[in-house]
Amino acid sequence: MSFPLRRRRWILCSANNGVNVVMYRPLLERLGQDPRIKTYHTANLSHTRCFDQEVRSDVHQFFRTHGIHDHVVHFRVARYMPFDIYLSPNFSQRIIPRFARVKVQVFHGVSFKNCAINNRSVHFDRLFLPGPYHRRMFIQRGLYREGDPRLVMTGIPKLDRLVDGSLDRAQVLRCLDLDPARPAVLFAPTGDPGNSLSRHGEEIIKTLLRLPVSVIVKPHDHTADDPLCPIDWRARLRAWKHERLRAELGSDVVPLLAAADLLITDASSVAFEYTLRDRPVVFMDVPEILNGPRRRKMDLDTWGRKGGDVASAPAQLLTLVPKLLENPQEKSECRRAIARDLFFEPGKATDRALRRMYEDMDLEAPEAVSRVEAAAIG
Repeated sequence: MSFPLRRRRWILCSANNGVNVVMYRPLLERLGQDPRIKTYHTANLSHTRCFDQEVRSDVHQFFRTHGIHDHVVHFRVARYMPFDIYLSPNFSQRIIPRFARVKVQVFHGVSFKNCAINNRSVHFDRLFLPGPYHRRMFIQRGLYREGDPRLVMTGIPKLDRLVDGSLDRAQVLRCLDLDPARPAVLFAPTGDPGNSLSRHGEEIIKTLLRLPVSVIVKPHDHTADDPLCPIDWRARLRAWKHERLRAELGSDVVPLLAAADLLITDASSVAFEYTLRDRPVVFMDVPEILNGPRRRKMDLDTWGRKGGDVASAPAQLLTLVPKLLENPQEKSECRRAIARDLFFEPGKATDRALRRMYEDMDLEAPEAVSRVEAAAIG
């Protein structure tokens, strides 16, 4: 399919939540500098997770929250518009436009829950793979064969900032009004029911505040409804005042990963993303999730929780956190191996993905993009 009467290339970026926007924002910012390209935005906010409730499922308000004000269209309209590229970090088939030359999947996470390895990927012409692990899994599960041109090894653009030196730990902490001289602990749980914030949040935070550390709490930005959790955690964290406690309720966890000296999580993608910093990780045990409906898809054997220590109760943090802060190199070799397997050449992912997109749009790429090595195909 081609659009010979239109000189500018049209790209549609789609989202289901704020994390999706964070995933493709590095690409969006660079594409916005090219006058030959016009980028549109759409979202399907039909599910009931908390962030969508706060924007009342208004697609324009949703994108304004993320600094995007122009060229926002409802997905029912976008489905019938012609696009050169459809760019998505989600698998929602309701948003996929009928008239798109190339449909690109950029994924939204690399958790051991393995939600990204699914047969809905076949609706895309390109899978911008995070790293060797995902390529291996797609082939092992019989969804693709060796050499399939739809498999494109790019890495994850949003994580380039973790390794390229553009984020300064001290500056991030000062922006949060926290002392950079004090160790910083980031608590970033997953959003599934039964997560560690829902089950043990009060005890975890109070335990951490007993230690001489700064505490940053980053709830998942689209946490699922949990009937067993009576606490509105977004409201609770807004109201909780402590000189060493900060809550970050946005969608971008990357600056917080750059600032943290230790991460506490449970089954979230941040555990793997944080391996790029090679710093200690503590997994709060979440048996409801590990033994829940997603158990069959999970891969706890390859890497799982091997890059960190597991705590079955918040009280264990009193001894575990100081020990790991004093010995941050424990499990470093394992963390580095995880990072190599999950993330392909971090720091170059944005340029590598853009080069592939320019090729698919039949446009000459900017010089900075054309200098990067082409993404490996198949």
